Amino acid sequence: MDVRVQGICANDEEIRNLKRKMEELDDKEAVIKKHMGMESAASSVRKKPRILVQKWLKEIERARYNFQIIGQADAETLPPKEQVETLTREAEELIGRTPPPKLLGEARHAKGDAFLERKLIGEGIHRNIEFIWARLKENDARKFCIYGMGGVGKTTIMMHIHNRLLEDATFDGVAFITVSQNFSNYNLQSDIWKALKFGDMKDEHEKKRAAKLSKRLERKKNCVLILDDVWECIDLEEVGIPIKSDGFKLVLTTRSYGVCRQMQCQEEIKIKPLSQKEAESLFLEELGSEVALNQEIEAVVNSIVKECAGLPIGIITMAKSMRGVTNVFEWRDSLVKLKESSMGQTDMEKKVLMNLKFSYDRLGNPDVQQCFLSCALYPEDELIDGFKLVEFFIDQGLVGGLDTRKEQYDRGLAIQNNLVNVCLLEDLGFGRIKMHDLIRDMALHIMSATSLVKAGKKLKRIPSKEKWTDALQKVSLVKNNIRAFPLDMSPNCPKLSTLLLEKAFSHDVVIPDSFFKNLLGLKVLNLSKCYLTELPNSISDLVNLRALLLSGCRKLCRIPYIGKLTSLRKLDASGCESLDVLEGLEKLVDLRYLDLTKTRIKRLPTGTLEHLLNLQYLKIWAVIEEDFTKLEALETFSCHLEDADADDFNRFLRVIEHGDRYYRLQVDLKKSEFMVEVSEEPEKPTYEPLERSVDILGWSSVGGECSGIFSLVPRDVQALKMTKCDSITSLSGKGPLEHLEELEIREWENLRLLCGGHDEEVIDIHDSPAPTPTPLLFSSLRVLDIYYCPKLKYLFGHGSLSNLSHLQEIKISGCEEMVGIIAAVTSPHPLPAFPSLDEISIDGCHKMKRAVESEWLPHFPNLRTIKVTCCEKMVEMISGAGQGQEGSIMTLVNNTPSSFQSSISLPNLRELKLWKLPQLKSICGVPISCGSMVNLRAYKCPELKAIPLQLRLRNIDIKDLPHIWVEDEEKWKTLMWDHPDAQAILQPYLRKGEHANIETYFPWMNCCSPNAIG
Repeated sequence: MDVRVQGICANDEEIRNLKRKMEELDDKEAVIKKHMGMESAASSVRKKPRILVQKWLKEIERARYNFQIIGQADAETLPPKEQVETLTREAEELIGRTPPPKLLGEARHAKGDAFLERKLIGEGIHRNIEFIWARLKENDARKFCIYGMGGVGKTTIMMHIHNRLLEDATFDGVAFITVSQNFSNYNLQSDIWKALKFGDMKDEHEKKRAAKLSKRLERKKNCVLILDDVWECIDLEEVGIPIKSDGFKLVLTTRSYGVCRQMQCQEEIKIKPLSQKEAESLFLEELGSEVALNQEIEAVVNSIVKECAGLPIGIITMAKSMRGVTNVFEWRDSLVKLKESSMGQTDMEKKVLMNLKFSYDRLGNPDVQQCFLSCALYPEDELIDGFKLVEFFIDQGLVGGLDTRKEQYDRGLAIQNNLVNVCLLEDLGFGRIKMHDLIRDMALHIMSATSLVKAGKKLKRIPSKEKWTDALQKVSLVKNNIRAFPLDMSPNCPKLSTLLLEKAFSHDVVIPDSFFKNLLGLKVLNLSKCYLTELPNSISDLVNLRALLLSGCRKLCRIPYIGKLTSLRKLDASGCESLDVLEGLEKLVDLRYLDLTKTRIKRLPTGTLEHLLNLQYLKIWAVIEEDFTKLEALETFSCHLEDADADDFNRFLRVIEHGDRYYRLQVDLKKSEFMVEVSEEPEKPTYEPLERSVDILGWSSVGGECSGIFSLVPRDVQALKMTKCDSITSLSGKGPLEHLEELEIREWENLRLLCGGHDEEVIDIHDSPAPTPTPLLFSSLRVLDIYYCPKLKYLFGHGSLSNLSHLQEIKISGCEEMVGIIAAVTSPHPLPAFPSLDEISIDGCHKMKRAVESEWLPHFPNLRTIKVTCCEKMVEMISGAGQGQEGSIMTLVNNTPSSFQSSISLPNLRELKLWKLPQLKSICGVPISCGSMVNLRAYKCPELKAIPLQLRLRNIDIKDLPHIWVEDEEKWKTLMWDHPDAQAILQPYLRKGEHANIETYFPWMNCCSPNAIG
């Protein structure tokens, strides 16, 4: 079988059987239609098929269409077995239906005139129609929005829906109104009145007309109003549309998701372009059968269809334009024209590009229109980084008039979102944006007289001088393989403002000095990721330049004097690994953005920053000897300091704590190195987000005190990681850090507990005063992660009053002396409370004998997951009530143990995962009630026998039974359950296999997939 075929394919016999059933269905359909004709001829009044008959005929048509799709399969792409079996069952069911005695019924008074329907191609369109139809038949939703880009088929779909509504007796009225771009409430009222055959509407005040229309519509028992091609929000009340009336439904189609949102539609249905297969079928359907397509023409057809990118209006228009064309050179020429967006005065321009241009015209704001056109400067099908796109808007000055980068970013993202909402851009998620091919063609058509765009065309030569006209404003040669420049090339383009050459050159290209001589109007120059060793001196004369982008030019070792570029707002030389000097930087007093990271520039000349007081964005891996706190406009800041002292660090803290900022602070106290990143907004969602985080390595104060370390931590820190702080023994009473959500402690040699008292502090609880409560002052903590602290015995010692109400996760790994999470109760103080605790994970804590003590459980009411791995002395997961921790004193009341429980309740426990616990004998010494259990996994636990879990095994859905994972069948047979029938009931949900699927839960292990037992 061809490996490209997914799933099991049907065999020849199954396909032949389906074919016989379809032939039988065709015969029955012919008989029914013959009887319908006889009934119609015998009647003196106009009749139409009854609803059941109509439905049956339409289902046959759909089955026939699905069979045709299956019939297109060849020997290498046999249809899936499941698809063939499903269609066979459908055919059998249709054959078996008994038609009503009378096939025709009397035709009702017409509710309106039907549209001439275009044949629908594609499962997606049929699926959308059936979904919309089903929702209209229901009674809950009243307002529907069908949205998508121009030409995607919204109107065609709703015309089909309209015709079905006319035929359906359950609907009392239906109106289809095309809303013009410059509509008025008055005209819309007249159109609705006329469409519903209410007669002529009087020429009265608009509000009176609205009241009359509303009353007439409210009388309708079940009425549907379709408003097609809506461009802006309509005030339904002012028009007289009674949207709250029972039985009334409104459907609108629009290119703008914003309209759906503003009109508060309950159902929002996006119509997406056709798949490649559906698009090819539509193209061939519209092309007709007159032209015999040879293999060469078929390849061109596929390319043309791909260029149309699933947009029906483009596919249909191109197919009609190629009817009767038999010469392959004409087909190839049409493909080239389509790719180059140079269709001229053809139907493609008049019908398609002009149709799409309506969306561009509706943008209104010239700057927003320019932002849209900027997207077409990227290569076709490019996945554009949304944040880089906003930067491009800013570089061009399209979001000007705003004082801060944060405001500019907000405006740029709002523009980007608006373009997505009106379906001029596609949001692919993860910060990626894409422009539909035909939308891009429309944009290039608009810019054709003022732009030269050859992005991603694999050019080996720079476009010839004739292409560089004096009308050019934008040139994009992004992502090409240009190998050389003519030495005397000097394009005369006085209006050229944007020149994009990112990744345009192959190795060792030299740009001649003459190239920029006549480009003095240039504002944006992007040479990022080019293999250049130096830039021509003529760049120094580009006095109007606003943005010079050189990111990733790894071989660039020289930039000419930049002191004359006084208009420069942005200089990005990040990743210029060979660059060691910048001459004239201090002259750029209007500079807003400077990035010199990953360069050889290790020190800025003294006094440079004093001249750059307008900087809003500064990233530099260099020693800064001056006080950068004078940069009051600074919003985003990144710096790396070596041999820094406390004064240096305090300067950083002042920058961090100035305003509501995000930051990442890395402190290596062993090397006296600081790395700081500060920003007004989080970083790109596609990368690691910039939160408020601090990472400290190597604290070694005298006497075990940790107060000093917290002077290094901003008060609003959210994530704190501290590594090798060997002198710290406890965090008792330190802080407070009220916003801290994640605390990670790694490799603290002398940490014994987080807070509370040590064992030796508790001598005699009756004769000695109780130890002073020492809480952990991190009230917002959600995640506590502790790794390799070899002397840690407890997290919370005696007398700890920590009430971590938000704590959700406790992770402990490699703590060899660990005895328990909470010290045994040895004083009148209550245990700490963790009402939100969801997960406990323990790994490599070899002295722990129990993961959880029963006395803790009332304080963990929402515990859902327990994971324990590689703990050599673990004998029990949960202690039976009253057993206590090994080697510790239990609570005594009048010298007798506290009362024992007969069972334990963990109502929310869903997952219990155990791995490599050689001495584990039981889950618990008493039964555990845990009706929510989903997964129990036990591997390499040779002594484990008792599993006293009281699971819900009776009177529940099968899907709610837990899955059990063990090594093999033998292990399964040795397990003893609390319920006598547990093994028999759970047998179908058992999985085996050493380490099966264990990597899902313990990702550092290499595991295999499970196999079912039984």
